[in-house]
Amino acid sequence: MSRTVSDRLSEVAKTSFVGRQKELAMLRGAIEAAELPFAVAFIHGLGGIGKSRLLQATLSFVDPKIRSIIMDCREIEPTTKGFLVALSAALGMQESEPELRSVVARLSEVSQRTVLALDTYETFGLMDTWLRQVFVPALPERVLTIIVCRQPPNAAWLTTPGWESLFREIKLQELTDDDAHEMLKLRGLTQSQVERVNRFARGYPLALELAAAALRTQPDLEITGGPSPKVLQQLTSAFLTGLHSEIREAIEAASTVRCVTEPVLRALLAVYDVREIFDKLQNLPFMNSTGEGLILHDIVRDTIANNLSRRDPERYRTYRTRAWRYFTSESYKVEARNLWQYTADLLYLIQNPNVREAFFPKGASDYTVEPATAGDAEDIRDIAITTEPEEAARFIKGWWDSHNKSFSVVKDSNGKLEAFFILFEPDDVATELLAEDPLTAAWSQHLHMNPIAEKERVLFFRRWLTRSTGELPSPAQAACWLDVKRNYMELRPNLRRLYTTVTNLSTYAPIVTPLGFVPLEKLNVELGSVTYHTAMLDFGPSSVDGWLRELIGAELGAEAESEEEIKLPEGTVTILFADIANSTLLTEQLGDAAFRAHARQLDASLRAIISQIGGRIVEGKLLGDGVMAIFTSARQAIECAIRCNSAAEGTELRLHIGIHAGDVIREGKNVFGGAVNIAARIAASSVPGEILISDTVRSLARTSTNVTFEDRGDHILKGIADPQRLFAIRMPGQNP
Repeated sequence: MSRTVSDRLSEVAKTSFVGRQKELAMLRGAIEAAELPFAVAFIHGLGGIGKSRLLQATLSFVDPKIRSIIMDCREIEPTTKGFLVALSAALGMQESEPELRSVVARLSEVSQRTVLALDTYETFGLMDTWLRQVFVPALPERVLTIIVCRQPPNAAWLTTPGWESLFREIKLQELTDDDAHEMLKLRGLTQSQVERVNRFARGYPLALELAAAALRTQPDLEITGGPSPKVLQQLTSAFLTGLHSEIREAIEAASTVRCVTEPVLRALLAVYDVREIFDKLQNLPFMNSTGEGLILHDIVRDTIANNLSRRDPERYRTYRTRAWRYFTSESYKVEARNLWQYTADLLYLIQNPNVREAFFPKGASDYTVEPATAGDAEDIRDIAITTEPEEAARFIKGWWDSHNKSFSVVKDSNGKLEAFFILFEPDDVATELLAEDPLTAAWSQHLHMNPIAEKERVLFFRRWLTRSTGELPSPAQAACWLDVKRNYMELRPNLRRLYTTVTNLSTYAPIVTPLGFVPLEKLNVELGSVTYHTAMLDFGPSSVDGWLRELIGAELGAEAESEEEIKLPEGTVTILFADIANSTLLTEQLGDAAFRAHARQLDASLRAIISQIGGRIVEGKLLGDGVMAIFTSARQAIECAIRCNSAAEGTELRLHIGIHAGDVIREGKNVFGGAVNIAARIAASSVPGEILISDTVRSLARTSTNVTFEDRGDHILKGIADPQRLFAIRMPGQNP
């Protein structure tokens, strides 16, 4: 049997990996044992310490009959549904909304050992409790779960009864001197270079890799010693210095976003042809290829981004603004594989401290959030009566007695209950119960007077309280809010509104106002001489993602600028018309509904292509089954026309396409002029699937494209006095 690419990758992993023999032996021994000695292995250590490499090496050494599933948590929506969808896809299941029991059943179908690896688990904190309490306990006993994370495991993995014998913690440290020397020699360094590098790298694998890469282009490179962050900064700077300026700029641009694809890179650099640059980025030692695109190693990414923001803040802001505009464009919505990719790309752009703290609160990882149980009743009562007025505590007790499933609790590393919160959808609660509480009664009335759309949803965040600080900010309070963000993720794109209450308005107003919360003073309630202020967050019709989009735009100061940027150019431009051919006949053949569905899909594709290439769609033109766009160059318009035709070829539809260049006058979202009329008439003269251009366009583009122009002679166009000489676009090798 011939070797596969997978075989070659495994060989490379085996030959390039050094050290970690103790850890390798433990993991391999467990995987190959007749009975698993533990159910979960938790590998953790500093970023760049080699955790993912250890995972890859472990799996490359085991028997090929062992089934291994590696999931990158960066690519998975941190919700129960998102995780199950990703895992079911990895298992080859066809269910669009799989349930836990069906996924477990699929894992149980085979008798061989299965390794389920969750890499970059530090991005999956919202799911830790569910995975520990629900998912892993449901797995067949022949499944070994390997978790790879930057942070140590939550203490609950170690302290919850029953887990002690089923859990192994593996903390990675720096490589020994011997292993570091062997690694550098495998990277092609001389003995003197090896000794020099390890004096400052001190066995830190990422620093060793960067040093080896930098020395290949700068043999005399000198790096001073110091702590790892300083060394990494010097090495990263040295490595970038040895690169071509075009690649260096691309890396700096890539450091401002979560993940890079060709369209993202095109938007960041404002350059259309980025294929060669993208290919070179893939070969960098600190660039990871994933199913979504290229991701810079986060330590390197943060180092580059921080340096750029200090050295050239305007360029740093420009990249982030371009990214925001691309991520909020119609073209990106067409390309994004799923809603989570869209949300994750937006979340990464957040830098405002108040906004960032709302999604990534400090200290929350030291706590676990769990659904409350009957055994938590006494602690909840104690916290309520010691932090709330008697009347307010009485209402909390009423909620516990009538609807305790709306309670969640926060516990510290020793299992002590430190906080609780009450969160629910009002539609899940009896109207009588909502009416008994003056706060939820007021919220319900406001909701009745200001209704939401049919499928939109609402959350009532009735109260959060911690043992030590009441409602005031604390790590336990941050854990409460972090779990609320998990609910945001689960309910989007239908979550429209959230109501909550605070007593310390002066403390929370500066925190929540930048997030879009507004006070509803008419809904304030007095309980035990304390005023409970109502705050409401309306996410808008686009739900959580629209809310994030607006927050980031405001943070970048890009809202006003974006209005300026979308203004159509005037003066001399190149005009493209694309119109669906034989639309009336197709409507009769396909049926009106089917034709409209095809037309909408094609329209979205055309808009995406136009945006990617740098054109401007003229929204003011009412074209029915077509689109009009203007470009600043004839070459761009021709490239766009070719891609539009290709997009149509994959459907039931074909296009008439015509291109002309000339002066236009802009009025709002529309453009006018004789050149516009000529372009429209040229499109009408083309046969389906053909691109016709004027002689003016041919003259402008004849030396800048790789197409040929077939002379179609002079044409008399309707409403145009002078004959127009037209040419058909021919691709290389295309028959007339």
